[in-house]
Order: sequence, then structure tokens, then C-alpha cells
Amino acid sequence: MRKVVGWVLAMAVLAAMGLWSYRTGSSLARQEEARLRTDVVTLAEKVDGLEETNAGLRGALAAEQVKTADLQAQYRRDVPDNETARIVELVRGRRAEGIPADRLAEVIRAATAQWKCTGDPVTRRFILRTPLTTVAGNDVVAFANGTITVTGTGVSEVDAQNRAQAWYDPGQAVTLSFNRIGGGPAQDITGKLPLFHSVVVSDTIYRFSAVPGDRSFVSVTAQACAYP
Repeated sequence: MRKVVGWVLAMAVLAAMGLWSYRTGSSLARQEEARLRTDVVTLAEKVDGLEETNAGLRGALAAEQVKTADLQAQYRRDVPDNETARIVELVRGRRAEGIPADRLAEVIRAATAQWKCTGDPVTRRFILRTPLTTVAGNDVVAFANGTITVTGTGVSEVDAQNRAQAWYDPGQAVTLSFNRIGGGPAQDITGKLPLFHSVVVSDTIYRFSAVPGDRSFVSVTAQACAYP
């Protein structure tokens, strides 16, 4: 009988422990579930916040891109390209010389895309002087019925022994001088050939191009065109 009672008590204890464990486990599971639900809500709120921030950043980026495009367009309008800048510099130079703005504007308006040239180009050659040049009389050429002369100087070419020669070195910079008879000081240009220059005489512009010729010589071609 005692064994039966002991066995019943043991079973009761085990049942009580099982019930306690079940209830404890259920409580812990509910707590864990509640915690997980809270974590999910928190993460969802963070995701929503990040998406809102990301949307704001995308909007700010789009606004900056629009602003950058506007600044680039304004830069292109306000800052001239190289060719336009060269023309602006020429206009400033002519204004500094006292040419009225209205006169310069008139010339620009009258300009056309194509030159209106008359006659065939004229080519002449001359000896470009160096420090060792001894020949005289063939170191200048004339154009426009003798009203424009062209002459110049260069650097002597050297041989394999580094000895200077009488003729100029076409690979070095030269200086060409364009003189208008009775038309003020000479107009000098310096650089490596080929070189280009223009001289205005009344309503005609003479467009010059200079290239290396035979040894010692420079060939100059002039084309007369309507001006402006």
C-alpha cells in the first residue's frame, strides 16, 4: 500500500513539475513573441525612416543636378570659348586704341561667313634675314601696289658641328614685319611657320599666309578681300 501511495505521490509531483514547466515555457514563449513583435515594429519604423531619408536625399541630389546644369549653362553663356575669347580680346584692344564701340559693332554686323575676295592670290618670296645674312635687296617683298611690304628675321640653322649657317632654321620661331606705307608702325608677328596675318587698307583686307620656301626663303601669299 505504501508503495502505491509513494508512486501516486511521485506521479503527482512529476505532473506538477510538468505543468509548471509548461506554464513557465508558455510564459517565456509569449514574452519572446512579444519582444520579437516589438523588434519587428522597431525595424519597420527604422526602414520607414531610412526610406524617407533616402527619398529626401534623392530629391536633394536631383535639385543639385538641376542647379549644376543651370550653372554649366550659365558658364557657357558667360565664359566664351577660345575663339570667342580671342575676338573679345581684339575688341578690347581696339577699344583701348580709341575705336568707338558703334564702329566696331558696325564692322561685326557687316561681316559675312564667307570672304568676298577679288582676283587670284599672289605669292612672292624673300630671303629671311639671320645674324649671318650678307645678301641685300632680296629680303623684302611688296603687295597691294607696293603699299604693303613684308620682311622678317630668323635664327640661323646649325650644322652637325654646331656651326651657325647663313640661312634660317625653319624649325625655330621667326618674326615677320608687315609695313603699310604711310600707315603707321609695322605690325610684327612671331612664331613658327606657317604664320597668318591680315592688313586692312581702306575697304580691302589683305590676308597673308607665310610658309617655308627653298633654303633661306619664305613664301608669302596674299589674297585681297572686301572689308568689312
